[in-house]
Amino acid sequence: MRATLDALTSRGRAFVAAGLTVLLGGILLGLDVLVRIGMLALALPLVAVVVVARGRSTVSASREVTPPRVPAGAEVAVALRIDGGGRGTPGTVLLEDELPDALGGRRRFSVESRGPEWRCLVEYAVTPHRRGFHAIGPLTVRVGDPFGFLSVARTFHTTTPLVVTPVVHSLGRMWAGGVGAERGDHRVRLGATGRPDDASVREYRVGDDLRRIHWRTTARTGELMVRREEEGRHADLTVFLDTRRDVHQPGKEGTFEWAVSAAASVAAHFAGNGWDVRLTTDTTDSHDSAPDELGLILDELAAVRTSSRRTTGLVPADVLGSRGTVVAIVTGADAGALDHLDRCCSGAGRRLALVLDADGWLSRASSGTGASADLAASARSRGWDAVAVGGGQGVADAWRALAALAAKAAVR
Repeated sequence: MRATLDALTSRGRAFVAAGLTVLLGGILLGLDVLVRIGMLALALPLVAVVVVARGRSTVSASREVTPPRVPAGAEVAVALRIDGGGRGTPGTVLLEDELPDALGGRRRFSVESRGPEWRCLVEYAVTPHRRGFHAIGPLTVRVGDPFGFLSVARTFHTTTPLVVTPVVHSLGRMWAGGVGAERGDHRVRLGATGRPDDASVREYRVGDDLRRIHWRTTARTGELMVRREEEGRHADLTVFLDTRRDVHQPGKEGTFEWAVSAAASVAAHFAGNGWDVRLTTDTTDSHDSAPDELGLILDELAAVRTSSRRTTGLVPADVLGSRGTVVAIVTGADAGALDHLDRCCSGAGRRLALVLDADGWLSRASSGTGASADLAASARSRGWDAVAVGGGQGVADAWRALAALAAKAAVR
């Protein structure tokens, strides 16, 4: 009963205070009318307290978040299901679902409960704009009487996780020149019958490296054919993301968030075409490449933060070593950013680099200049396909520029 008295709303407390005042005034003045009015004002909230205390109402709640993993900027649907029962008098039910600031803050709703057994469904949408792991909840349900004198709260401490991954940009169709092919073509499969040459070649597609034309099969079949055995050996991708705080521009529009989104886009692009993809950063101690684990990579990128390390040389060589394709996402703020990677990735089939112009990023230039352009040029002289990226370029635009550069290098 004491807990129920503590649950009186401001209206209920006001009626109790007013009732006591009028009642005492009526007694002191000897006015029966004031006494009756005071008793009535005092009785209403007390009756509500008795009814709720004896009602033995039960409330249960559940939450569903759809989908549980979304890219930043996508809409998420949240459904709250509230079930109530017991002998309590139906009234207003107040719902308050706790959300972090990144999801827009708490949401409040008011619904009416009708009858001894009632059920309600409340749906709302959130649009997260910041990647990360978020928790929706806890949920607080306040059940009151029809007159608003009483509000009994119950908190459901269960929270629902929501993973907000970086924005994944479409990078177009897979481009060749030693960097990729359509889904499934990069694997060598020897059939039960047929010649080995037939199993290790495929039809020529626009953009394929002319050096891979298989002339013997072309002469026999009359169709232009290219070798694909190299793809069978190098159908894996390593994405290196430089997360050092000192080389990035901070903030939502800074180089780091752009780099994280680029890493997610490149990983999704190659994984969607059947490649084995792995992610490494300057804080990585070891990493095993696992096929078809794009979800784990996106989860890792959802949680990645800038590091305090000052050199990329701390990354073990066996982590960066790859016979396939390496894509490095670095900034021009460190002139030696690619030195360690260059030594570790010397055996890679193709080395690609996006060099972000950290110094001029906020100027929103359409291409990288200064230190980023110098680092990209230095990387190209060492066999990398590298482009300098300005703050005004989108991820897809930068990738197309890199693809065009790699295509030119492949035909030289």
